Amino acid sequence: MRANFEDSDRDAAHRGALDRHLAAAAAGEGDIEAAGLALLERERWTEAAEVLEEGLRLAEQGGDRHAVLVARHNLARALTRTGDTGRAIGLLGPLPDEFAALPEPDQPNRARALASLGEAYLRAHRPVAAINFFGQALEILRKENAVDQQAGMFVHIADAARQRGDRAAEGAALDRAVELYESIPSPEAAPLAERRAALTR
Repeated sequence: MRANFEDSDRDAAHRGALDRHLAAAAAGEGDIEAAGLALLERERWTEAAEVLEEGLRLAEQGGDRHAVLVARHNLARALTRTGDTGRAIGLLGPLPDEFAALPEPDQPNRARALASLGEAYLRAHRPVAAINFFGQALEILRKENAVDQQAGMFVHIADAARQRGDRAAEGAALDRAVELYESIPSPEAAPLAERRAALTR
């Protein structure tokens, strides 16, 4: 019972921190990019896109190439959620190569951009393209030994396989995701195992 209270307290504290951060940004005292990400986390997609659009404009004015790429990625993530997948894909398309071409190549953000491309294509009902991008992200994450993120990519691959109607591929991807999450261990493993079991019923 106490665990439920602790979770509730934690959620309330988190919401309060986000609200304070948004208020500070609105008053000109905070980071607009962080405010946009807070809105994104709260699933306020349209507001997030508006704020992150301004964040991208400011990053472009600042001239820091890495900051511009990150801001473009964040805006594209919000646009994907609003359903503007065409624009999101346009923003995301060059990002993996651009992160790789930086003076100090940024492989983690390259993987994130590939994963976001996959999500945008999946939302655009193009699962074959989505699987391609998830697979590319997975290769980077294996090199980075990011086990939880690898598991996440297999979940995305399972989602794409489901969209294609390929139950065998969906099951195989879920098996791998469960295996990776159990190796950490992670609470994500149990619900995925249930999803996997439901495929065979």
